[in-house]
Amino acid sequence: MIRPLVIGAGVAAATLAVAHTALAGYVARRLIAPRAAKVFEPVTIVGDTVSVPATDDSRQPGTYGLRLDDGAHLMVGDVIRVEGDRVVRSILTRPAGLGDGTATAAWTSQNIGAPEDVGPTRHVAIPLRRGGTAEAWEIGDPENADGGWTIHVHGLRSSRHGALRSAPASNDAGWMSLVVSYAGDEEAAPADALPSTLGTREWRDVDDAIAYAVERGAREVVLVAWSMGATIAMLALEESRHRARITGLVLVAPALDWTRIVRSAVDGAHLPRSIGASALRVLGSRAGASALGLIEAVDARALNWVDGPRPGAALPTLIVHGRADPVVPFAGSAAYVTRHPEATLVAFDSSGHCNEANQQPERFHDAIAGFLREVARAAAARGEGGASSPRSGVEHDLDRAASAPLGE
Repeated sequence: MIRPLVIGAGVAAATLAVAHTALAGYVARRLIAPRAAKVFEPVTIVGDTVSVPATDDSRQPGTYGLRLDDGAHLMVGDVIRVEGDRVVRSILTRPAGLGDGTATAAWTSQNIGAPEDVGPTRHVAIPLRRGGTAEAWEIGDPENADGGWTIHVHGLRSSRHGALRSAPASNDAGWMSLVVSYAGDEEAAPADALPSTLGTREWRDVDDAIAYAVERGAREVVLVAWSMGATIAMLALEESRHRARITGLVLVAPALDWTRIVRSAVDGAHLPRSIGASALRVLGSRAGASALGLIEAVDARALNWVDGPRPGAALPTLIVHGRADPVVPFAGSAAYVTRHPEATLVAFDSSGHCNEANQQPERFHDAIAGFLREVARAAAARGEGGASSPRSGVEHDLDRAASAPLGE
């Protein structure tokens, strides 16, 4: 009788082990998966309002976008009312000639329709050392920028349009903006749409963008990085051929500790934390990387600048992060600034991931513009040129925002 029990326990344990491995593989695959196709659904436009399907995203406060199936863009404002399974929101901008009626559109947090809405724009292709090119938007007047360039780096499963939200602050502070694409985001040619390597491959394309800016007169570069873009920025800062030109970082909801991010995800899915640890081991193994379609294994556990062995950035850093971020834990940003005195954290009460610019746009804008003016002022004081301007009320707003209690 004991032997059948032992055999039964062994089968159960093996079954559990297989299930555990399968779940870990699923989590790893979801973590690095390319961006899914946009979901286009019917919307109804009536005057200055639009009715959209009710989802967690479309119920969020703030300013967002609708991308029509013909590529046109509507900027939508606050929720006016909820009608069953529909949300009615205000329309802030709409394409000329778009009349009332039904259209097909995809909801997006990208509330700026085109780079030309920010400033004078050149559509450029950045040569890549791996071959091919990466599409980018060069926004602003280089002569007026006087050597100050910001490079805006989007996050995982996003695009240049997502990072465009930080460009107006750069423009208003007198800096050039280069809003870039990189490997795997379907905009860098050859378009490979490969799984993400969480920045370990992508940073080289951003380094090529830094080189492009330097060739065009950039004397100081600030990386403005969103979510996983922060991982890319930190790796570029460690390895870039032009890292001496990088004089500041702006990090929006930054991914600075992937172990913490994966742990938060499995906690949110009510899975055992061991699943997250196993998923990270899968990513870091040759067999796992091959099964996931990765070019190389990814040691995600080593991508930790919060409390790991990697040094933080020894240069001025602004972190903008919402306390209730459901994807990248705010606690990581708070821990980072505690460890790194060069960093300042401006905490937001926004909901969702990377919605700070959507829900508190003026505060978001002023924090970044003020930081950039401070970086330029410091460069001017050192006699290095740059996009200098006198200290203004924007910097005082940044000081006030940064020193506010985190629980306000």
